[in-house]
Amino acid sequence: MARSCLPSVLMFLLACTLAPVPAGARAPRPIEIRAVVITAFEIGDDTGDTPGELQRWASTIPATLPFPAGDRALRYDPARRLVVVSTGIGTNRAAVSIMALGTDPRFDLTHAYWLVAAIAGIDPRVGAVGSAGWMGDLVDTDHGYEIDAREVPAGWTTGIFPHDRAAPYQAPRGDTRYNLFPLNKGLRDWAYALTRDMPLPDGPILARMRSGYPGYPAAQCLPMVMTGDEATGQGFWHGVLLNEHVGKWVGYWTGRPGTFVMTGMEDTGVAHARTALGKLGKADPQRLMVLRTASNFTVQPQGKDAAQSLSAEAMELSALQPSVDAAFLLGSRVVDEIAGNWTKYRAAVPAGPPAPPVTPASCPERQP
Repeated sequence: MARSCLPSVLMFLLACTLAPVPAGARAPRPIEIRAVVITAFEIGDDTGDTPGELQRWASTIPATLPFPAGDRALRYDPARRLVVVSTGIGTNRAAVSIMALGTDPRFDLTHAYWLVAAIAGIDPRVGAVGSAGWMGDLVDTDHGYEIDAREVPAGWTTGIFPHDRAAPYQAPRGDTRYNLFPLNKGLRDWAYALTRDMPLPDGPILARMRSGYPGYPAAQCLPMVMTGDEATGQGFWHGVLLNEHVGKWVGYWTGRPGTFVMTGMEDTGVAHARTALGKLGKADPQRLMVLRTASNFTVQPQGKDAAQSLSAEAMELSALQPSVDAAFLLGSRVVDEIAGNWTKYRAAVPAGPPAPPVTPASCPERQP
């Protein structure tokens, strides 16, 4: 759609939102959306200040639409039929926003592709800050049992264990509905193949952050595109011991130990909402992709304890700019491909060749 059509499109959408439909009249036909980009963390305004996940998208999509049930207005690009939503931080806010968008009568989302493009923490055993990961399975870190670490029985390494088991990582694995959210790995592999060779931002800030992890070979790599599984939950956790637990927790629920790469805060809420929308016939759960880009390491650097490191990460957000840039760069490549070839992708969900497994000690040829 030509950019000159923008005012009329927005007028139409606003009319759909604000004007009551007279009795007996036919409701306006909803706009068929090709892609939805999901962001969560934003610092201040949509544009013009320190950027969070939304700003790069908002800066190129000036048109806004009211979204009363969400944290911020939607961004809408009529040329690509693209909606960008900012859910706010956390599983609960994400789930509410996605349900509200999925049931919004202004839009037809039945064939839309949904893309989470957001920042994350990365395990330094598998990669470096600034890297991007396409997720295969999402594992919830909130649902379960927990006792204080000072009261754990002898031999336990953590006080966190599955809700229907009596000890950490106890086999056999029980009900997975609350902890395991598998994604369409064929679609994940397609997105990875489309973006794996794209160079990602690097610079002195990322080099300085890498230097604090001399004991982790993978943390010395330049930013790269990878695949793996994500731990996701309400709490922003940090430290060597929790990182060890989360890695085991992800492997326990997926049945594939060693595939944990990144941690986020919203994605099981997004995935569950999309499943519910699928049951309502409002969305296709097989068209969800999760792209996370690393703004911090999940463990403390050499010479700091976990509390000092977490406080520094929360205050400095050192790798925020390159990580949001990477999310926009790769996310735009995928969105443009889908929107530009809509007849093809509307009809069938693409699948790429199986992506390579996580290789913790390997780097691309170029080194810092």
